[in-house]
Amino acid sequence: MSEPQGILRQLLDRGIASGIDDATLAPAEVVKGHESAWGGPGNLYPIRPYTLTPSALESFTVRERIHVRIDGLGEDIVDLHGMAIYRRHDPHAAEGTPLDWASATITAQFLSLQVTGHSEIFGQVKVSNSPGKAEGARVKPSPAPDDGSVMPIKDCITMIYPRFEVEQLGTTVDTGDQVVRLESRVAMVPPIGDVSRTSKSYTLYDGEGRRVGELIAADIEIGALLHHVPIASAVVPAELARVLA
Repeated sequence: MSEPQGILRQLLDRGIASGIDDATLAPAEVVKGHESAWGGPGNLYPIRPYTLTPSALESFTVRERIHVRIDGLGEDIVDLHGMAIYRRHDPHAAEGTPLDWASATITAQFLSLQVTGHSEIFGQVKVSNSPGKAEGARVKPSPAPDDGSVMPIKDCITMIYPRFEVEQLGTTVDTGDQVVRLESRVAMVPPIGDVSRTSKSYTLYDGEGRRVGELIAADIEIGALLHHVPIASAVVPAELARVLA
């Protein structure tokens, strides 16, 4: 696995990162999870930028913000907080390409998302994922410039089928068969502090398939890493691979 300064050195040697000096090549600062995890300070899993990490089961705090319009109730922006659990798969690179941070594609399968917030218009709002559907995220190399340069910041897409439990509506609504896509760019995995955002709106439906409103916009921020369980190997399920393609 390449160390962060190794990736930066590659960029500098290729004349790409002209603004980088030797001081930048010092070991990257370690980003740590919540201090209550794994017995307290000094016993946390370190996360370094531009560094590959093995497959694992991981849980995080999550902040989500949704801009929603519900027919008959109105429109509001709601902040929600909770946690998420995912299974992160083995990183891989294209055939014949050395496996390092810059070349790697990394996927993760969402196992659980639960966040809750309050709206003056909607009352309590709960958002969760749909366990019966393939949901997850994919981090892959950014499109290289024409000269084939290595890009250290990677593209990330998150694909989920969210369910919204709205107190004042008295029911749960969702986006039907339309998967919600959120996008961001990341420098490390797990992507602590990353904020991914939608770029379009999505129609909301009730349990009978009737249109009841619109998810105008949403963003999700990954917060503290609460738990990390290394696993020997994790292969991307075929259904999830299709969703993330």
